[in-house]
Order: sequence, then C-alpha cells, then structure tokens
Amino acid sequence: MRMKFALVITGVLAALAIAVPMLVVAGYFLLIVPGLVLTAAPTVFLYLAATAAVRRLLMKSTSIQATAAAFGVVIFLGLAVMQPFRAAALATYTAKSLPDVVPANAVELDGHVRLEFPDSRRQPDCDYLSLAVLESPRVQSVTTSTGGHGGQREPAESASYALVSADGNSPVGIFPSEPGRIVREDPLLVQKHRGRHLVMAAKAVEANWALRLSGDERLQQVEPHAADTADWIVQIEDRTTDQTSRLRRITILDATGAVRFRRSYRKQAVPARLFYLGFHVSGGAGTISNASFHVGRQVLESGDRSLNPESALLTAISRPAPRCDVQDIALLRERVEQILEGPEASRAQLELPRRFLGLFFFDTSEEDHSLIARIVADDRVTDLEQPMKNVFSKDKIPVALRDAYARRILMNHTSANMRYRLAEQLANLPRGTFADPTEEHLAIWNTPEVYREAAPFLVALADLSPERAVPALQAALDTALGVPDWNERRRLVNGICQAFVRLGPNAASAVPRIRELFLRRPSPILRTSKGADQWRFTLARMGVPIKDLPVFPNQSPRTFELICRRIADRLRQYERDHAKEIAS
Repeated sequence: MRMKFALVITGVLAALAIAVPMLVVAGYFLLIVPGLVLTAAPTVFLYLAATAAVRRLLMKSTSIQATAAAFGVVIFLGLAVMQPFRAAALATYTAKSLPDVVPANAVELDGHVRLEFPDSRRQPDCDYLSLAVLESPRVQSVTTSTGGHGGQREPAESASYALVSADGNSPVGIFPSEPGRIVREDPLLVQKHRGRHLVMAAKAVEANWALRLSGDERLQQVEPHAADTADWIVQIEDRTTDQTSRLRRITILDATGAVRFRRSYRKQAVPARLFYLGFHVSGGAGTISNASFHVGRQVLESGDRSLNPESALLTAISRPAPRCDVQDIALLRERVEQILEGPEASRAQLELPRRFLGLFFFDTSEEDHSLIARIVADDRVTDLEQPMKNVFSKDKIPVALRDAYARRILMNHTSANMRYRLAEQLANLPRGTFADPTEEHLAIWNTPEVYREAAPFLVALADLSPERAVPALQAALDTALGVPDWNERRRLVNGICQAFVRLGPNAASAVPRIRELFLRRPSPILRTSKGADQWRFTLARMGVPIKDLPVFPNQSPRTFELICRRIADRLRQYERDHAKEIAS
C-alpha cells in the first residue's frame, strides 16, 4: 500500500516536472526545496517503479526485506546499463586528449605564417592578433583563415596581409581592425595598464598604427598561403557542442608538422556511473530560455579553465611589445590639424582624420569639438559613417557641430544612412538652435533630394518664424505625397508632424489640409491607429479643439470619446513638459 502511494505521488510530480520543466525552475525560486523535489521526482519514480516490478516478478513478496533486495537489483541494473555508454565516451575523451607542449623559450616565427580559426564563422581580417604576428622581426606575411559554414572543417575563406615599406604618396592600403584590442588581450599589458590607463594605452596603440600606416609603412593584402606552403601554422580552436563539451586549444606547428607549442582546456560530459535523470537550464543575458531533463552526466575537465587561446599566443611567440605611448595620441591630433589646414594632402594622410575619430567612444571633451567639427566639414575626408558611430550619442551632440553636420549632409559622397543619422542628431539639439539658419541649413530644407534622406531635420523648421516655416513644411508635405514607398514617406511625414507639433497654433493655416489628408481613404499620411492618434495630437497642438478632432465614419461615439480623453491627457502632459518653450 505504501509503495502504491509513493508511486502515485512521485508519478504525478514526475509527470508535472517533465511536461512543464519551467515548474522546476519556479520551484527553485520558491525556497529551493520545491525545485529539488521536482528535480528528483522523475528519477525516484523510475527507481520505485522498477523496484515494484522486480519485486513482483522475482520475489512474490511484499516484505521489507524483499523490497530492499529488489531495490538492490535495480541499483545494480542502473549501474550496468550505463557502463557501455560511459566506457565508449571515456575512450573517445581519452583518444582526443593531447598533452600540452610548452617550450622553455618563446617560439620565434618567421617567413609566412598561417592563422587558422576553424570554429570561427566571421570574415577573415587583419586584427590585433595578425598584427602581433606581423610585428615579429622575421615574419613576411600572415594568412588568416576561418572555418566553413555548416560545421565544415575546411577553411571557407582566407586572406593574407604583409607590412611593406612606402612613402607619403603610396596608395592607402588597409587599416587593421581594432589594433588597440591587444592591450586588453595581452596579459602583460593588462597587468601594466589598469583602469583609465588601459583605455588610454589602447587608444595610443591605435594612434601609433594610424601614424605608421600614413607614413613609411603600408598594410597590404597579398596572395594567401595554403597550409602546405606556410612556414608556420597557428591553430586556434574554440568550440562548444550541445552544452555537453567545450574545447579551447592553441597549437603552433612548424613547416615539418612538428608541434612547437600547445595548450588546451577541455570539458566533456560523459554518462554518469549510475543512471538518473538530470535537469538542465539554459539561458543568457539574465533570462532563462529553456529547461529540460536528460540522462545523468558527469563532467570531466582537463587543462587550465582560464585559458584564452589568443592571449596564450601573444605570450608564446617572440615579438616586440606594442608602443603604448599616449604622446602618439597628441601627435596624431597635431598631424590631423596640419592636414586640415593644408590645401593638399595624400589619400593616406586623409585617413588620419578618420582614425582620429575612431579613438573616441562617447568620451569627447569640449576641446575636441572644434577639431571634430573641422573633420566633419572637410569634403576631402570621406567614409565617416563608421568612425562617427561612437563619437556622440544620438541625443547628446554638442551645438558646436551644428554647421559641420549640415555641410556633411550636403556632400555628394555622404551615404543615405549617414544623412539620416546626422539629421536625427541635429533634430535633438535644443529648440531655437536653427532660428538663424546658415546657407547649408536652408539648402537642406530647400532640396527634396537631400531632405528625403535627412527627414528628421525637417523638425528644425519649427525654429523659424511661422511665415517661413509653414510654407516650407507644406512644400515638404507635397514631396512626401509624391513618394510611393510608405517606409520612406513615413520618415518625411514623421519629421513634418513633429515640426507642426513644435509650431503649435502658429501652424493653424495648415489645419484644413492636414484634416483632408487625415480623412482621405486611404490616407497618405498614416497607416495605423497609432499614427492616427499622433496626427490628432498634432492637430490639437495646432489649435483644433479636442471635440473637433477628425473621426473615421466607422468609429462609434464611445470610441471617439475614449480617443479624445487620450489626446487631452497627452496634450496636458506635453504642455507641462514644454512649458518654458511654449511660453517663449
């Protein structure tokens, strides 16, 4: 009777746990004990059911001794059933184990070196690791190869780089990807530079490379070397498989295939000695994405758990330490000022302003703003979209960039994406910033081909007098109505809408047209109920009484009443938040 009761209780709990694993997770948040009970329930149920079956088949007795004997048989079976699988997994684990090879002296690379990342799916590029190898005195080139898609082990793509001598008029060449990252990856440099000094050291490395590659050196792409023609092969493995195994390994082989350096960390889950059902929770970024039961496992580990293959390579090879002198940042700044002042500059020299902008990570100071403005306003400096991404946040652009951004928007080589981003930042400047517009600001507002790609800047028309702003917004609205693609038209419509909100009652002359476009079916200025509410709010700001706001024929009086309440609340909130601007 007790056995049946235990089977029923554990069976119900096991069914709940397996059917809804997240209940187990919730149990751990409820004083832990409920989670432990639900975790153990499936295993306990299976062992109890097997014990009852063995007792019934073999012993025909319900005594405590018979139950204990049956339970012993079940435990033996739980051990026996796991051994073949465990033995096979252990044999595989042992066969793939490789001893570490750590020579007394650093490995001296030379000739053509091949860096292989068989588990990486990124495009090969010249990063800090490639540069560190290239800096070795006798290395001629570095070939970087990455793994193929779909788990293939053969390299899918490869690219090779070499440092060559050059003069000031040589072609630009390639700039490496994040050369300053070496400061954060090299254990010796991390110990030497801490906190703010680490950031400045990384910037100094990037500044030094910028100066070098615009002077008497160039980084060029050359013909890749295959594994059979390379003088050295560096293999960096880093793979995870189904949450049951992890491998991190670095291997350095010479031209003969001999291993000159190897360090590994392995973690492998193998079947446990005794059968049970384990519980696994997976997630990331502070959330739980999945939970499930699995056959019990034992985790085996070998090697240093803290091993970072990239950092291990930096300490394993003989190479000069990167220059981390912060004076290079000042020197780069000085060179950029000279280039901007001079009437002529080579393409390599004009790369320096771009590299100077790349040093910032939302940490500019007031003394930087004037130079940044000069760089942005210089038509000779192109391709600023990537370098400008981390200079200023969208809503914290200094007013000193007002005119420079406008000039950059008007440049023919400025991309549509960059025009839109610059316009967004200009739109976030304080109200009144464009009350006295320059020729560049007026040119943007008067050129449909430009403001179609810089639509957020239309909101700044509200800084002008109503006599100038409303006709310009009406003209922009005409342009928007002629755009067939709704996604592009929506950007223009949003900018115009926000400008009318700022103008408020001063834009009352545009109310009849907005009302007509609102009620037209299909409406060219909105697509959703949210868009309809935005235009109703805009009309309310333009002076339309709440009760006179437009309503669609299929909307009931009750629905319209709720809409009016929503718009009235939003209007009051807006007037409280912008009381000073409205009063002025």
